[in-house]
Amino acid sequence: MGLKAVRAAAAVAGVAVLLAGCTVRVGGAAEPVPGQGPVIPVADACSLIDGQQADALGYRAPGKGQAASEKLRTPAMCLWSSKDDSAALTILSVGWSVNQTLDDYLQGAVVKAPPYAAGGFEWTRYGSFIPGSCDLYATLGPKSYAFVSVSNPDETKACEAAKLAVPQVAAHLPGGQPAPPITPVAPSSAAPPSGPLVGLDPCTLLKPEQAASLHVSPQGEKQNSTVVPDSVFCLWDDTDGDRGQKAFEVWLGPSLPMTQWPGMDVPPISTIDANGHHWSIFGNFNDSGGVNCGAGLAVTPTSSIQIVSGYLDDPAKACDAVKAGVPLVSGNLPA
Repeated sequence: MGLKAVRAAAAVAGVAVLLAGCTVRVGGAAEPVPGQGPVIPVADACSLIDGQQADALGYRAPGKGQAASEKLRTPAMCLWSSKDDSAALTILSVGWSVNQTLDDYLQGAVVKAPPYAAGGFEWTRYGSFIPGSCDLYATLGPKSYAFVSVSNPDETKACEAAKLAVPQVAAHLPGGQPAPPITPVAPSSAAPPSGPLVGLDPCTLLKPEQAASLHVSPQGEKQNSTVVPDSVFCLWDDTDGDRGQKAFEVWLGPSLPMTQWPGMDVPPISTIDANGHHWSIFGNFNDSGGVNCGAGLAVTPTSSIQIVSGYLDDPAKACDAVKAGVPLVSGNLPA
């Protein structure tokens, strides 16, 4: 299993646990049983942040735990979600391994920042395949390590939050230093989103006869996103079976700059002007197979729209529906 698969499995397992609300707690000291060999050590990652610390850091307690998996080569993990519902989605993840080396887990991940000392350990930031994630790791022993990770649409804020949590976690690790006091995180006082996209229904941006011309179902289905915070989208299913044309999606980000959509933080491959709007086209969009395509429109510096579709059997057709849909969506935008 390669690096991407191992760490993807860890991320998927962690999110599943956060949604399911299953907390893993292991207490007491393990003792060997005569005739049954050595006891496999167990780490409780949820014990690395107590309720008072979680509250002061701005997260809901208790955390949601996941036991280590020898099969997936993932450490014990625990996740806490932000208690501030008005803020962008923030998740704190803490991992603790007691029977695996850090090199085995990371398998050559890129170092993104020099090591720094905190809580009695050296912490190093490694690259993540998850956009907006800041992952800090410390080696605790020959076969032991811990990590603190924060996911936030704003990567700078993610790293600030991760570094704030590190000394709190370190205080619960063997050999860690006492935790410094925390200044409680105040609830967000930011004004609610405003602007031309607030309250707009994305399903109104493609009429039934226009959807038919794109080979998707006439009526779209409105959904709230669990992947991109503070966004809403409408999905029109494809009508040609499991292969070929992919579904057509229109996403609205009332408080999201265009470059913060996953896959749109790179230069576009082309642009399209339609109905007075300047769209950017992103090929090979957010995947490695070249079957997806995206178009982004910066409505204002802090609000944007994206269109996503693709073609499964022919990468050369990946952007056809997106390019055909841009003038249709543009023409349906309110003045």
